[in-house]
Amino acid sequence: MKVNRCRVCKQSQLFEILNYGKVVLADAFLDHTNEFDTEEKYPLALCICNNCGHLQIDEEIDPEVLFRNYIYVTGVSDAVFKHAEHLYNSVTSLLQNPSGEVLKIYEPASNDGTILNVFKQKGCDVLGIEPATNIAKIANERNISTINEFFSEKTAKKLLKYSGSADVCIARNVLAHVCELHGFVKGLGLVLKKNGIGIVEVPHALNMYKQLQYDQVFHEHISYFTVLVLQRLFEMHNLKIFHVEEVSIHGGSVRIFFQRDEADREIRSSVERAIQEEKVLGLDSVDAWKEFAKKVSTQKELLLKELKKIKSEGKKIAVYGASGKGQSLLQFCEIGKQYIDFVVDKSPMKHGKFTPGTHIPVYSTTEIMKCKPDVILLCAWNFAEEIYSQQSEYINQGGRLLHPIPVPHYL
Repeated sequence: MKVNRCRVCKQSQLFEILNYGKVVLADAFLDHTNEFDTEEKYPLALCICNNCGHLQIDEEIDPEVLFRNYIYVTGVSDAVFKHAEHLYNSVTSLLQNPSGEVLKIYEPASNDGTILNVFKQKGCDVLGIEPATNIAKIANERNISTINEFFSEKTAKKLLKYSGSADVCIARNVLAHVCELHGFVKGLGLVLKKNGIGIVEVPHALNMYKQLQYDQVFHEHISYFTVLVLQRLFEMHNLKIFHVEEVSIHGGSVRIFFQRDEADREIRSSVERAIQEEKVLGLDSVDAWKEFAKKVSTQKELLLKELKKIKSEGKKIAVYGASGKGQSLLQFCEIGKQYIDFVVDKSPMKHGKFTPGTHIPVYSTTEIMKCKPDVILLCAWNFAEEIYSQQSEYINQGGRLLHPIPVPHYL
């Protein structure tokens, strides 16, 4: 469905920055070759609101289609476990709980419960709210209590009625996926205790801009946030951002800590510092993102040139990472079986399938040492250090890792 109004300010001033054409949904992996000709494609374009500066796509896919049966699970990367520990330490240092009371933690879009499990092991009372039926089942089987619902203002009211308010509400890597931002944010405020803490993590538009992360754009990712826009959005619902942290997960995310207006924590300098950095780059302006689009065009040309050179030498190329961003990059750059022999991924849920739009077979990472491709294109570049470490045998035997952004380069 085409969207003409900004999801934050509701003004009809969307300006197109980068058109991705018609593409297959990034998580619509295929089971059989006979499905190749029946794939459905949808338009995709990155836009910015001329009124409030919110970066977003101008298309919406039914969340039931995108998220009810999901094939991304949190707990497949070592980096995620370290991230969860860091998050717990940040929360407890800010919350200050001298009485040692058991903390109640809610997490909308809790996935397989990996993050909540860390809090549970530390003695917290945890509850996940996860829309994907298959993933919620996994979490409950791991004894992470999880409700199979989309989070919204309506869901928040149910939680208050049956489970009470929370000391902490964590919304990691979900706000960017939400069509109705205002209902979701209002719900976050509703479930918090008077002096509770809310945490939202999103890929930071600042990193997207500086590092040319155009592959962050796909239909699941509806919004691309700056702290400035988040501050405007949360203030509309009587919520104050009081602290900001930059975290490395997902290629560079921003973690905001917020509270209800009546809470008494002081606003830290980290908030204004983050906003000023965004303003210096002009991230709420059309001109900055026009320049971004020009650089993306150059990057695409350079990447295709390198892949053509490798294939002209009779060499094999594999892709590491069957992630959403990987499928965005492959489809946008029109990289298919003419360049790529196979894709590997750590998630068993994707093994034996074919990539959406480009129809490349997906295997386990064990395929790397079986087939020994000459070059691996890192579509999971956000885990580059981890992959480099895990694939030391492959590298020692002459294998090369090609990092695609901001310009193609070998690690």
